[in-house]
Amino acid sequence: MKVKGLLILIAILILLILASFIGSYNSHLVSIHYLIAKADIKLSYLLAITLVIGFLMCLFAFIPYILRLKWQITMLNRKNKKLLQRNTDS
Repeated sequence: MKVKGLLILIAILILLILASFIGSYNSHLVSIHYLIAKADIKLSYLLAITLVIGFLMCLFAFIPYILRLKWQITMLNRKNKKLLQRNTDS
C-alpha cells in the first residue's frame, strides 16, 4: 500500500472514531417541526443528516463549474493536438 493510501485510511479511521464520540455524547432527543409534521430524533442523527445535506448541496453547486472546466480542458487539448500536427507537418 502506498503512503498516500495509508494516510487516507488513517484519516478516515480518525474521523470515524471522532464521529462515534460525538454521536455518543449527543444522544438527546430533539424535536423537529416540519411544515406539516413533527419528529423527535437523536441530536447525533440530526447532525449527520444536516452534514450530508450540506455536502450534497455543495456538490450540486460545484458540478456545473467542474463540468465547464473539464470541457475547457478538452477543447484546449484538441487545439494543442492540432497545433502539434501543424508544426510536425511543416
